[in-house]
Amino acid sequence: MNRPSTNKDPHMKAVVNPVLETADMDPGLAGFLAQAAMQGNPPMESLPSAIGRQVYRQLADTLGLPAPAVGKVSDMSFPGPGGPLPLRVYSPDTTGPWPVLLYAHGGGFVIGDLETHDKVCRTLCYHAGMLVVAVDYRLAPEHPFPAAPDDVEAALRWVLANADALGGDASRIAVAGDSAGAQLALVASRRVNSGAVRALGLIYPVAQHPDQPSASYPENEGKFLTMGVMQWFMACYLGGDADAQKHPDYALLDSGGLASLPATWVATMGHDPLRDEGHALAQRVAAAGVEVAHRHYPEAIHACIHFTAVSPVGLRVMVDLAQWLRARV
Repeated sequence: MNRPSTNKDPHMKAVVNPVLETADMDPGLAGFLAQAAMQGNPPMESLPSAIGRQVYRQLADTLGLPAPAVGKVSDMSFPGPGGPLPLRVYSPDTTGPWPVLLYAHGGGFVIGDLETHDKVCRTLCYHAGMLVVAVDYRLAPEHPFPAAPDDVEAALRWVLANADALGGDASRIAVAGDSAGAQLALVASRRVNSGAVRALGLIYPVAQHPDQPSASYPENEGKFLTMGVMQWFMACYLGGDADAQKHPDYALLDSGGLASLPATWVATMGHDPLRDEGHALAQRVAAAGVEVAHRHYPEAIHACIHFTAVSPVGLRVMVDLAQWLRARV
């Protein structure tokens, strides 16, 4: 039986600090960016999407620490909106039933997959003690909007219906994602609007189109993310459709329905072009009356959860989310 929605706690006032702490970039991350600049690699947006996907997998594999051991990892699929939809299920090394986390990977809707985020999902499974289900949603440009949100919504509905069979607790569900995946996690949670979905985790979310850049875009240009690559990602995803740019399942800062979200954790990075839109999203969700925990990492860059061999801050982000999920779900 689904438990009542717990997104609003009468004893908890959601407050998001209007001023973000600032700090110099973490030395390890700064060194990584300097070394990458010296290599003179072509910009991601100049590469075919298939090559961009290979580059992202290599970055995630070589720059991340080995993931902690979990109990079991298995691949499966279910009938999705566009055909069989792959899932990867990570089970804790403890006795279930476990709370369940549906995870939507980042990668600009274009270059991420189950492999780029395998270490991330193993880390969250281990530290949160949750059954993690990673969804391999369809990517642009082959499958433009709304294929990705349709797939993540379908995966969430499948998890709600099948959690018990996986060894999970169908009344204790959370959804999370990073970057593009954070947007998809929010959209799926809002579309499904189930009381069993008790928490939402958003790591440096995409919340608006780069054609409407906030001040953090020029301030942090080239700190891993660039305006060029973000415009390429969104052109692939939206196909140049101006109406899609304004769709409530994409333009989160201009959309409503936020009051229906479960308790929400939002992480922003100080040296990230997406910093200000993530901060604004946390404020909008809090203003809608939802319990919000906003964590800001002033020394961090976008995609830092992949760079745990370079800097400890990415692991700290994941552990902080995992600890919040333990307490909330």
